Amino acid sequence: MAASTTHPDPESGSVPSQGTTTTDSLPPAQPAPFSDDNAAVLPSWKRTVILLVVCWMTLPVTFMSTSIMTVNPEIAATFSVPATAISTANAGVLVASASSALLWLPITTIIGRRAAYLVAVAVFILCSLGCALSDSMASFTTLWVLSGTTGPFFLVAGQTILSDIFDPAVRGTAVGFFLGSTVSAQSITPMISSIIGTFTSWRIIFGVQGAMALIGGVLAFFFIPKRSQLSNVTVETRKAKNARNILKAFNPSNIFRLYKFPGILLADLTCGFLAFNQYSLLASVRHIINPLFHLTSPMSSGLFYLAPGVGFLAGSVVAGHLSDRTVQRYKRHRHGLRLAEDRLNSSLPWFFVVLPLGTLLYGWSVDREVGGMGLPISASFIQGFGLMAAFNGLNTYAAEVHPEFKAAAISGKYLTQYCFGAVGVGGAVPLIDAVGVGWAFTITALSSLLGGCMVLFIARCLVRESAALPRPKFFDKGEAGLPQ
Repeated sequence: MAASTTHPDPESGSVPSQGTTTTDSLPPAQPAPFSDDNAAVLPSWKRTVILLVVCWMTLPVTFMSTSIMTVNPEIAATFSVPATAISTANAGVLVASASSALLWLPITTIIGRRAAYLVAVAVFILCSLGCALSDSMASFTTLWVLSGTTGPFFLVAGQTILSDIFDPAVRGTAVGFFLGSTVSAQSITPMISSIIGTFTSWRIIFGVQGAMALIGGVLAFFFIPKRSQLSNVTVETRKAKNARNILKAFNPSNIFRLYKFPGILLADLTCGFLAFNQYSLLASVRHIINPLFHLTSPMSSGLFYLAPGVGFLAGSVVAGHLSDRTVQRYKRHRHGLRLAEDRLNSSLPWFFVVLPLGTLLYGWSVDREVGGMGLPISASFIQGFGLMAAFNGLNTYAAEVHPEFKAAAISGKYLTQYCFGAVGVGGAVPLIDAVGVGWAFTITALSSLLGGCMVLFIARCLVRESAALPRPKFFDKGEAGLPQ
């Protein structure tokens, strides 16, 4: 008899023992109907508290990469290095964030999700305090990069927790609030750090993020449940107990093997293009806005981040609600059948209209110096709104496309996303210096449009492979749709 192949289950916090035949194999390549329609049975108040806890933890981890964007010169002066060295170190933090899944997903597999969550909080707190007390650029960069490995884990764990406790009919709204807290923090934290940098030392920034993480860790200890405690969520309770199974848990193929599916690969690349757009905007503000409008203090440029930040939050919440309505509409027309690709249809207007409009308006209004400060501010709001509205469906899709592998799928998404984000942080300013602000953001807009084409392909072409399922009438005008 052929030997059975086993794979660690990235969701359950367990690794199958040797010689055990499991069903934890890759699902069919075609999109398929769902197996996660039943959310865990929890009181509404507890769901709300858990949502608030996972949203809170996005605030300190966002501080990690965006809070120093307005105080780069001050940090560089402290360590007597060029300001570009801080930007390069920040790009290194995002690269570390991209590799987060390769470290924390196996740890989750070995010790369980809740325990891994609390350990990651402790590591983040210690690294934050270390950065605040660093006396050399080397130690500062090392601890900063190490803290970067924990950030995306809180996003992955947060999304998987929400997918366990919220019904699919309202899951998009919950994920919208979660992502809204994440991305709004990416603009609020530069403003807070700019105020800190103006009136006191930049080191306080890392102390603040450490204190916020401590609060989040205490809340997580009391409210984040073990997955085995959730009703209607089937888990395998065995843990890895020998060196061979532990090594298997650290096999990166647990993540990369999912890239064989076109839907996951194209969705992850699209998230990467969106991250490039996002970090190109955030990383370039002080470089282009301060000289243009003669702003001299960190606080002045920090206030500019409010416009995209409000757009981020509004886009996440609005798009989350609309994506849920889209899912419900398709589900009614399919007589109760739900497909992951249906949600992506709600993202298409944001990809092809709102996001490129905001990106091009922002780039060329700054390049041509037209519209005063009002036009770039308005354009950055539109860009931020379109960006997060486009992101919303993709983030929920990552958790739904193969529910039994959602942690690995979400981890792979963030791996790709942060790699592109690192390119945005490290490459935005050199690209602007080389070709100008207008053309740099034109390139950014074109990359987002390419991502939109990929989403269109997933939503309209890959879904057709789903067991020859009929499409509803509104899918294409003039089609017969489902029989009446």
